[in-house]
Amino acid sequence: MPTISNMLGGTYSLYKNAQQNGTLFNSSKALISNTGATASMFNNFYSSQSSAASAASGIGEVSANVRSLLSSYDETSKTFYSEFDSAMSNLKDSAAAIKRMDFNVGGASAVTTTENEDGTTTTKKSEALVSALKAVEQLASDYNDAIDFFSDNGEVSKRMGRLESLFADTTYRSGQYDSIGLKVDGSGKFSIDEDKLTKAITEDPDKVSRVLSGLADKAEGHVDVATSQRDRLFPSVNDMFGSQLSTASVYTGSAYARMSGYGNVGNLLNMMF
Repeated sequence: MPTISNMLGGTYSLYKNAQQNGTLFNSSKALISNTGATASMFNNFYSSQSSAASAASGIGEVSANVRSLLSSYDETSKTFYSEFDSAMSNLKDSAAAIKRMDFNVGGASAVTTTENEDGTTTTKKSEALVSALKAVEQLASDYNDAIDFFSDNGEVSKRMGRLESLFADTTYRSGQYDSIGLKVDGSGKFSIDEDKLTKAITEDPDKVSRVLSGLADKAEGHVDVATSQRDRLFPSVNDMFGSQLSTASVYTGSAYARMSGYGNVGNLLNMMF
């Protein structure tokens, strides 16, 4: 799946290519430039009409390119915010589930081991223990997804880069998380040692609850910070393309049509008098 950053790159390239290959402004210059009428009145008039027609064709291309650009920008922006909202909502839900979870699952009795006739053993975990493990796995997965989102789209804006660093602060307490079976890599993402986590839950559920409640609080706090900046994370059209898009709108709107008409009338009057 392409990242938002890649999609933005494609959108920006669409505009720049249109500008560079002459479809944005180059052809329009013929309409408003001085053609230096030196032939007969009618030849010059028809020549100016031809130039205007050529310019109109170029302006049509400009208009189409601008519409494509804005459509692409709009689609990219909507995708960005949809992914952002989903990542933040999922993380907040899994953090809340952890804080509601009772890790007192019955101690050692939550895991039973049965010897099979062929000499192998089968380990069975109680429903309470399985539910606790799933809740921890979900929190870790959703936290990792949030980190991936900010990492993949860190170049979209400076705010995104700062939020990526904020969510990566789990590295500061990696030893504490590791003690209950949650390993933290250099980016702040989690991986779970299920055997170690199972042992921690059955032997010291209060510690597990304390550590994970702290992580859940951290996750909720980070989500609140990110959500408070939601409307400023993705660059606006003006921030993205600057004054060039405003300039393009002048040459693709009704203002240019009026300029074209005035120019043709002016050429005809100059040739008549």
